[in-house]
Order: sequence, then C-alpha cells, then structure tokens
Amino acid sequence: MSIAGYESKTEFTKKLNEHISASGPVKSIQQLFGREKELSLIEEALYANGRHVFIYGDRGVGKSSLAAAAAAQYQSPDNLPIQIGCGPDTRFYETIENLVDRVMKSLEGKYEHVVSHAINVKVYSFTWKAATKKIEILKVDSMYSAVNAAEEVSKYHSENPVVIIDEFDQIESEVERKLFATFLKDLGDRGVNVKFIFTGVAKSLEKLLGSHESSFRQLHTIGLERLGWSAREDIIRDAAAAFSLSVSDDVCFTIAKISNGFPSYAHLIMEKLLWIAFNEEAIVSHLDMNLFDMALDDAISSMDAYLKRPYEQATSHRSPDYTEILWATSDSEDIIRYGEGIFLSYIRIHEKLHGKNPPQERLPLSKQSFLAKLRDLKKKQFGEIIENALDRNGLYTFRENILRGFIAMKALEGGVELQGNIPDAPRIPTALAKAKRPTSAGRDNTPRIKFRGEEECSRKD
Repeated sequence: MSIAGYESKTEFTKKLNEHISASGPVKSIQQLFGREKELSLIEEALYANGRHVFIYGDRGVGKSSLAAAAAAQYQSPDNLPIQIGCGPDTRFYETIENLVDRVMKSLEGKYEHVVSHAINVKVYSFTWKAATKKIEILKVDSMYSAVNAAEEVSKYHSENPVVIIDEFDQIESEVERKLFATFLKDLGDRGVNVKFIFTGVAKSLEKLLGSHESSFRQLHTIGLERLGWSAREDIIRDAAAAFSLSVSDDVCFTIAKISNGFPSYAHLIMEKLLWIAFNEEAIVSHLDMNLFDMALDDAISSMDAYLKRPYEQATSHRSPDYTEILWATSDSEDIIRYGEGIFLSYIRIHEKLHGKNPPQERLPLSKQSFLAKLRDLKKKQFGEIIENALDRNGLYTFRENILRGFIAMKALEGGVELQGNIPDAPRIPTALAKAKRPTSAGRDNTPRIKFRGEEECSRKD
C-alpha cells in the first residue's frame, strides 16, 4: 500500500480510527481539539453536589464528542460511562428501566422478571467485590420508584458513575422531557451519587426543557458554538501527522473553510483523503490538492441523506438559478445574513460561472427576482433550507446550520470556492446610504451590470 509503514488495511484502519471519528463521537480527550474551556467548565460542574450538565447547539457541532470526553474524564476507572440515545417515542420511565438494565449488564448481572397480582419486580443477581449480590428493582412507574432505582444501581456501577442521555431533542413529548427535569431535582434532594450529561439540538435550552426556572437549577448548561479556525486545522494536521504525512496549506485551509466550524466535515474529508492516499499506487508522503479533489468527490457521495435531501429538493429539476442562489447563502462566515448580502454573493458566484458579459439568457437575476426565489428556499417543497432570523423579514439564517458545509462542498465540486472565511460587509444604514448617493456635482463611477429582463442597473457592491 502507499503510506509508508502501513502494509495492511488492518494496521491502517486501526490508526485511522484513533484519529478520525467521522461517524461518531471522538473517543479520546486528546483528539477533542478546541473544546478545552468547555471541558474544564463541565468538570467543575460535575464535581458540584447535585449538579448535572446539558450541552446544546447545532447538529454536528460536536456535542456528543464533548459529552463523551467529559464523561470519560469524570467517570471513575472501575467502570465505563453509560450512554443512552433518545428517539421520538422515548419515555422517561422506560429510559430509567433501560438505565438499570445497562448498569446490570456492565456488571455481567443476570435477572429474572417476577410478576404477581401484588408486585412487578426484577430481581438481579451479580458478583460485586467478590461476593454474590441480589437486588430487587420494582417496576419504574413513578418518580419515587425511578429515583429509588437510580440510587440502588448507582451503588454498584462505580465510585463516580456518569450517564449520557444523547439527542434529548428527539423526544417529542414535552411531558416526558419535563419528567427528566423533575428527576434531576429529586436525585439532588436525595443525594444520589450519579451524574447525568444531556445533549440536544437547539438554539436555546428553553426549547428543550421549557421556561420554568426549576428545570435549570440542577443543570450547568453549555451552548456549544462552531469550532474555531485553529482547532479545525488541528484536526487535519493531527490526522496527517499520525501517518507521518505532510499536508499542503491549501488543503488544510480549504477543509477548514468547508467545515464551517462543524468538526464532522473535517473528520469526513480527512478520512476520505487518507483512504485515497492509502490506495494510491505510488508512495504518498504529502497530501496535496490533487488528492483532495478526489477525496471531496468521495466525501460528497458518502454524505448522509439527511443533508443531501434538502439540497436536492431545492435544486433538482429546477432552474440553475436555484443552485446559484443556494450556493450564495453559504458564501460568508456569518450565520445570519441580510438578503442584500446574499444577493452580492450571488452576483459574485454568477460572474465566476458565466463571466462578466454572459449571453442574454444567462444574465443574472434582478435583485427583486433574486429575493423572490431566495424566499422559496423557506418552503417545504424547496427543502426548508433557510428561515427568517430573529423573526425579521429580510434577515435569513439556516434552519440547520450543518447544511452550510454540504453546500460549500457541492459549490467547490461545481468550480466555485465559497468565501466561508469572510464575513459580510457591515450594512450601511438606510439614511446614510441615501446620503452617499451621487449628486449633480458628482459622478457615479459604480460598475454597471445588466440584469435579466431589466435595463442596465448599477452594481451595488
């Protein structure tokens, strides 16, 4: 094979999985780049009596990786953290029963289910500290029995047990979500020695647990932002260095830009890039743009349908205008953008694709026509890709910010490198903009551009 020192796929994939986690959370604290501050704050919170942690933010921003690293840091070495995923039909009492079963399984315990007209109980037997133990757990169907069950099994799991409740936002029932909040309060009141770390997709915690103050008293909340630029590059360079490979600055910069602060993209593209290098005929010692171009194609083809579907809904069997407009939405570092700023991105992209003097049928859309089609991207039949930001007309954001990276990848595949590292220019207040217009004493030297279906208009960039 073509990475020196790795003669078999077994050797290669073992090292790859130690440094790249494209399909799941990062498993090592050493690979959790750029989250040192958050990790420290979570550690401090978990050591406080009765305190638990809730990590929330955009999908793909690294919540599960941070939760796994924090749990591994706090969890005592006598056992592993327990992780439970949520779904739309997740029920609180069933989750606690699942927790009990998971703890007993970690102890290699066995149980029998005893049902009579009077009781419904599980009897567990297991070996603990060289002695055979037997405990009875009543059916979990009340808050009292839920806390009792957690208290009982936490004694045997480990010295410092940690439970991760992942994708809490998937629970559709507000009633069920609030039961978890009550549970945490009762755990604290009883002094039960178990810590919970929740993760969930949301722009604010209120959307997950409601606005009641009591829901937050036991929780240290971490709103996870996009990964900083240096941390994105650390992921890329660390993975390359693990195989004693150098990586060009252009490759590093492009991957960091495409990722847009979502580490899953950096991990995915680096995974494909390293596989490309491994499968080359000649020995590879440097990762360059030629290899990157091949890796980009592989990354796009392997993307989850969750990301592909909205893009295809917005562009497939539609005017090419929609593809250019969609690319324009991601042509900035900013998450929230004015329609005017997106329009300027569209003009830049259109000129890149068609030149400064395109034929009549490929002239750019007028601003009015552009904004009308941009608003289409809010509709269900167009993938509901964007929505109004801050409930304000003319101000837009992505419904799921993780889509920005996939759009940037598709644009690059189509020959356009988006400006994901450059924020929009500050918007000039209306009154000031009017004052800047040329008077009879001055001359307007603004470059001119023709728009489709309109007379020549001045270009406002």
